[in-house]
Amino acid sequence: MSLIAANKELVRAKKALNNMRNSKSFDVFEEEWRLLLDCLEKLWTRVERGCQTQKNNFQPWQGKFIGLRKKDMLLKYLKQARDADNHSIQEIAEYSPGGWRAKHENPQKTYIEKMVIRGGRIEEYQGDPITITAFSATVVGIRFKNSGDWYNPPTVHLSNSIPNNTIVFSELGIKFYEDYLRQAEEKFFKK
Repeated sequence: MSLIAANKELVRAKKALNNMRNSKSFDVFEEEWRLLLDCLEKLWTRVERGCQTQKNNFQPWQGKFIGLRKKDMLLKYLKQARDADNHSIQEIAEYSPGGWRAKHENPQKTYIEKMVIRGGRIEEYQGDPITITAFSATVVGIRFKNSGDWYNPPTVHLSNSIPNNTIVFSELGIKFYEDYLRQAEEKFFKK
């Protein structure tokens, strides 16, 4: 036995992520996001199947990863999003257009004498100080229900804050499952 099948799913997940990054439409992006979620879950299952002959050693070793998948906000979200996609008709992502946000130093009262915006850019501004933050269009995770429970987009992964961005979710998910696969290979297949 080996983990060749699990490695193939990792390659497919990385390809899906690359296709997400290069997609020109939300429909293509979403299709690749759904494929990536399937690949990560298949990778998990294929590692389990590949280690069946070493079940007595594998199951205790896998316990820490099972615990993380149940407790970590991102890992739980990825698994449940895949399950919701496969077993319901819910949406699991949505397009969020880019734009900009103005933050006033005095939120109680702000004076703007003149602001000229052309083509989405501020060309002239006179008034109280403000900070302008631009943000790009992205695809975000959304709240969904699976098996009677609600799942919100994750804000934390392995004790680190993360933005609501499916590319970030995908990158971190791939990194986690790639490390899981690498550790399984080293523990059960390297001599």
